[in-house]
Amino acid sequence: MFQKVLLLCIVLTWITHDVHGCSCFGSQHPQSQFCSANYVFYGKVSKETLIPGPPDDTSNNFAIWKYTFRIIFKMKGVTEGVGQEIVVETAGNDGLCGVRFTVGQSYMLMGKYISDGKKSIGSCDFIRQLSSLSPYQTFYLFTRGVNSYNLNCRRRCNKIGPDSTGCKYEPGKNDKLNICLAKNALCKRERRRCRWVNKEEC
Repeated sequence: MFQKVLLLCIVLTWITHDVHGCSCFGSQHPQSQFCSANYVFYGKVSKETLIPGPPDDTSNNFAIWKYTFRIIFKMKGVTEGVGQEIVVETAGNDGLCGVRFTVGQSYMLMGKYISDGKKSIGSCDFIRQLSSLSPYQTFYLFTRGVNSYNLNCRRRCNKIGPDSTGCKYEPGKNDKLNICLAKNALCKRERRRCRWVNKEEC
């Protein structure tokens, strides 16, 4: 009987955490995030709108924040042109991975599509202000040549993790190394293989 009660408590704890907590499954290299994202752009927030949930939803679990961005530069998955506006949605509660943006500020976003082509963003996604990017990251993001995330994703250098051969990236084992690789290194296709470029910086 005690084992059944203990098992029930564990299950309930897991369910509660899953519903009310935002968990990111380890850090990813920015190139991995770029490759898996449905859209990538740099834009300025022009409007913030809260779509409330039911009247009894005091924690905003069912609310949605809608942010209107004016596009400054687009990298992937955006059909609107520079200067046009797009809307990105996020959960109303930060416990559900919702994020808040400041109107008038500019951000780099890598996110996913949800139903009907709507764009979503969450706290586990890549969200940065330009000032926080390293010079290498800025170059990899804003260019399309051989030293860019864009081209090397299309050349299938998108498996950057513990099991990778040429571009091994092991979150949690050496955070200092991972931060350095994220800020400096590019997983580039060379001679039919994907290899780190600028890893020597680390």
